[in-house]
Amino acid sequence: MNLRSKQIVRVLAGIGPFRCLFLICIAAILFYAFTKVTSVWILPVCYLLMLWLYHNSRKDKVFLSLHVHGIKGLFTAEYLLLGLPFIISGIIAANYISLPVFILIAVVMPWIHPVRFHSIIMPMPLLYSGDLLYRRMFRKQVPLYAVLLFLSFMGVLHDNINLCKVCLILWGAIQGTAYMVTPPKHELSVYNSFGMYQLILVKSGLRNIFITMFPFIVMLVLIHDAEAILFCLVLFSSTLLYLWNMGMARFFFETQTVMGIYWLIFPLPLFLVPIINPVVLILYLALNMGLTLSVKKKYKHIWN
Repeated sequence: MNLRSKQIVRVLAGIGPFRCLFLICIAAILFYAFTKVTSVWILPVCYLLMLWLYHNSRKDKVFLSLHVHGIKGLFTAEYLLLGLPFIISGIIAANYISLPVFILIAVVMPWIHPVRFHSIIMPMPLLYSGDLLYRRMFRKQVPLYAVLLFLSFMGVLHDNINLCKVCLILWGAIQGTAYMVTPPKHELSVYNSFGMYQLILVKSGLRNIFITMFPFIVMLVLIHDAEAILFCLVLFSSTLLYLWNMGMARFFFETQTVMGIYWLIFPLPLFLVPIINPVVLILYLALNMGLTLSVKKKYKHIWN
């Protein structure tokens, strides 16, 4: 208890008072919701899932086994303490049948061997191989990409073009987050010239945008004709300028926070506005050219 209390204090101090207050409010809301649960199995299942995730991911098992006798009993006592909110909420909700289940879970859980998960690298032969940032972003956002595709397909089935457009716009906005990483100063030195980096950035944008947006575009064209094609052309151009801008801005700003503020103020709004008024693409192109010249001037010493 002394060790755990020190760990909790250290974690809470690192989180900060406002975030701690927010987390306490969420915990209070969940506790109140659990006191209203009448089903016998909801509380044990939630407790089992939470406890298994904690037991499966904890890294101190070997350390404790070397310094503590009866490690299984220690784990059982600790898990019973973790289950006190569930036990108290079960008593308040008059859900007495689930109380023995909590004890059984706490006793059995220390004997369960951990399950190790191995990530499988998904091959992406169609994406541009020279842009590792985009490929990493796509791997992380595959579930969201699949959800957006499914929603677009449902829009096709129900003749809802607006749903398809919204999904396509969302995916376009998400693509720019691939370049939200501020690079080290020497990263540009791997390119023979600044123009080479520009060429790779444009080639990556053209190929990756077309490959990932192609299923959405096909579904849009199936629903409508000329209007949908014009929308896709404008959105494709806006997304290309958007990725180009983000690829340049990551070398212009020093910190991740400033980069995030810049993303909210300039690239993201300028990506969305051309959907309503395509003339803004000219302004976007001018801004990109100015930003490119600024970055080139800032790092010209690399190739001197």
